[in-house]
Amino acid sequence: MVIKALKKKRSLKKATKLKTKSIDEKKLELKNNCNSYIVIDYPFESENIKGFHYVIRVGASNEGYVELSFNNGEWLPCRFASGYWWFDWSYFTPGDHFISARLVNPSGDVILQTENRKCRVC
Repeated sequence: MVIKALKKKRSLKKATKLKTKSIDEKKLELKNNCNSYIVIDYPFESENIKGFHYVIRVGASNEGYVELSFNNGEWLPCRFASGYWWFDWSYFTPGDHFISARLVNPSGDVILQTENRKCRVC
């Protein structure tokens, strides 16, 4: 009996110490629990790119459309074909570049965004 009472008291203490989540935290949690995804398939992280033309491939869920940004610049639209999003990249300069992709819903709200993918043009 005494042991049960002590366990109940401890669980009540734990319950009162739990932090309540703000509305913004709950929205973020709901957003992160959905089935949306976006990933830059090619180029790989730190890949060396040679030549004058490169096709970037992005995999994403189909809630909207995909855009790319190079070196934190403007967002450019990708084209959809064969189950992937593609971007024909040409006229790039030698050196390090950072590519980021984002999934945007039809009303223009960003659903998800990737971290920067580093690559090097030789």
